[in-house]
Amino acid sequence: MNRRRACLLLVLPLGAGTVAGEFAPALGQPVGLAREAAVKAAFLYKFCSFVEYPAGVFRAPADPFVIAVYGDDGVASELEQITSGRTIDGHAIKVRRIYDGDILGTVHLLYAGGPRLGRAREIAAAARGPVLTVTDSPAAGSTGPVLYFSLEDGRVRFGASLTAAAARNLRLSSRLLTVALQVEGR
Repeated sequence: MNRRRACLLLVLPLGAGTVAGEFAPALGQPVGLAREAAVKAAFLYKFCSFVEYPAGVFRAPADPFVIAVYGDDGVASELEQITSGRTIDGHAIKVRRIYDGDILGTVHLLYAGGPRLGRAREIAAAARGPVLTVTDSPAAGSTGPVLYFSLEDGRVRFGASLTAAAARNLRLSSRLLTVALQVEGR
């Protein structure tokens, strides 16, 4: 079994379990640069299960759940592998790579990361409507990301902003918040 598959098996356990159980392997495993993209991609996929979107966010039952990635092709590639053939609430998952100058369009989850942190924050702040925004650093208030990644002692962790979630008309599961590193707006 290659390292990537082994990592995904650790991060994405099959079957029912608590959020802490589902996220625990990713929270407890030190990550190297080669694995960071895989761990972030696994988190992004799992986050979707713990966010409640408002009614009517999908125009038709066949509309895909769109995950857009800006600034990190490694995470986009990992997400494409993880989500291949999977659905979220009955919607096929579509991963889109976003580049400077692209029109964001319909997106349900936007990860804006990579080395251009300032530009990534701008992209995330520009997303409108019920979009779960995730970045590589926190920013306070309603225009900041709903979730953000943080490296703590070599481990990928995440924090949450209830203020940003409310501004985007999203509800974060209490099960997700119990394993967050920090929760802003409690």
